[in-house]
Amino acid sequence: MMKRVLLLLALGLLGCNESTPAPSSSGGKIIIAKLDTLPILQKDPEYEKLSQKYMVDNIKQSQEMQKQIQAGTLTQQEAMKQQAKFNERWMKETNDFIQTRHTKMRDAVKSLCEEKKIDMVLIDSKAYHTIAWGAFDITQDVLMKIYGSPNGPSTEGTPK
Repeated sequence: MMKRVLLLLALGLLGCNESTPAPSSSGGKIIIAKLDTLPILQKDPEYEKLSQKYMVDNIKQSQEMQKQIQAGTLTQQEAMKQQAKFNERWMKETNDFIQTRHTKMRDAVKSLCEEKKIDMVLIDSKAYHTIAWGAFDITQDVLMKIYGSPNGPSTEGTPK
């Protein structure tokens, strides 16, 4: 059980009382919520644009490398190195983007914690459940805070 708790902490614990361990804000009971960050990212139009750009760039690069390999100006090993550099660059760009969105999520979560007297928020997802029971889901509330709608952004696009 202790290993699972430590794993949860390592996977993405969002503590609402980050600065100092404060007593429970609900008078003796600790209130725990859960958040699935994936739908928030997936509803972000800028994330969708970034994903599409990666796909297009990856296809273009692959086609160009195939032409060079067939022409004999690029070896398979060199192509693999180029692909690794490409993937590394895109991984950094994606991570930088996600970090900006996680900052917005943290701000929204902090605000919700103060409003709803939540003591702790754990990252949970449909793909990898970290919470079996006992926490309420604030994903829609975070979407509302970031986009002004529980369904994500309107057609205008970018988060607040």
